[in-house]
Amino acid sequence: MNLLLIAFGIFVGGLLGFLVWLVGRKTESARSLPSQEENLTLACKHLTNLPQIRQALEPSDLNYLVHRANREVARTVRRERQRVALSYLQSLREDFDQLIGAAQVVASLSPKVEAGQEWKRFRLILEFRWKYQLVRVRFAMGSPAFTSLSGLALLVSSLALEIERAVTKIGEAAALAANLSSSADR
Repeated sequence: MNLLLIAFGIFVGGLLGFLVWLVGRKTESARSLPSQEENLTLACKHLTNLPQIRQALEPSDLNYLVHRANREVARTVRRERQRVALSYLQSLREDFDQLIGAAQVVASLSPKVEAGQEWKRFRLILEFRWKYQLVRVRFAMGSPAFTSLSGLALLVSSLALEIERAVTKIGEAAALAANLSSSADR
C-alpha cells in the first residue's frame, strides 16, 4: 500500500512538473520582444483560416483524391496538408500567447484582481498547453483530427471574448468614475 502511494505521488509530481515546464516554455516567436501595441491586439488571426483547415483535414476530401489520383499524389497532398495544419497550430499558439499577454496587462489595469481569476488564468494556460501538445502528437502520428484542432481554436476565441469583455468593463468603470469626478467638481 505504501509503495503504491509513493509511486502515485511520484507520478503526480512528475506530471505537475511536466505541465509547469510546458507553461514556461516559449516558442522562438514569443521570445522576441514584441511592441506593446502588438501585445494588446485582441484579434484572433487564426479564425480567418479555420474553414480552409477544416476542408484540408476532411477525410472525404482525401478519399476523393485517392480515387481521382494515384496514391503517391494523395500521400504528397496529405503531407502538405499536415504541414499546413501544423503551421496553423503554431498560429493558434501565437494567438494564445498574445492573448495571455493582453490578459496580464488587463489584470494589471483592473482595480479588483482576485486570486480566483489568476488561478483560472493559470488553469487555462495549463489546459491550452496540454491540449496543444496532444494535438501536435496526433499530427506527428499521422492522424490529424479537426475536432481537436477546432477545440483549441474555440479555447483561444473564448479567451479573446473574455478579455474584450473585461476591457469593456474597465472602460465603462473609468468613464463612470470620470463622470462622477467631473460632476463633483461642479
